[in-house]
Amino acid sequence: MNDQIIRITRALNHPIRIQILYYLNDNKESSVNNLVNQFDVSQPAISRHLRILEEARLVKSERVKQEKYYQLFDNHIIKILDVLRQHANGEF
Repeated sequence: MNDQIIRITRALNHPIRIQILYYLNDNKESSVNNLVNQFDVSQPAISRHLRILEEARLVKSERVKQEKYYQLFDNHIIKILDVLRQHANGEF
């Protein structure tokens, strides 16, 4: 099996990471501090989740001065998550 597929499925194995992906889809980009406030999760935890998502090439980052901003790598993952959600809800 393709190693990238394994990395992606492992990255999706946490509800906060899925929420981050949807949040970035809705808001185009976000700083780490904004995500900490949005999800009421510690900064180290958010950074760890973002690192996992970035290693799976689901998000990308850009540093602007002292702040790091994240956005979706592309929107394919949202389409995949939407199909998974439909399947889970029995919407075939």
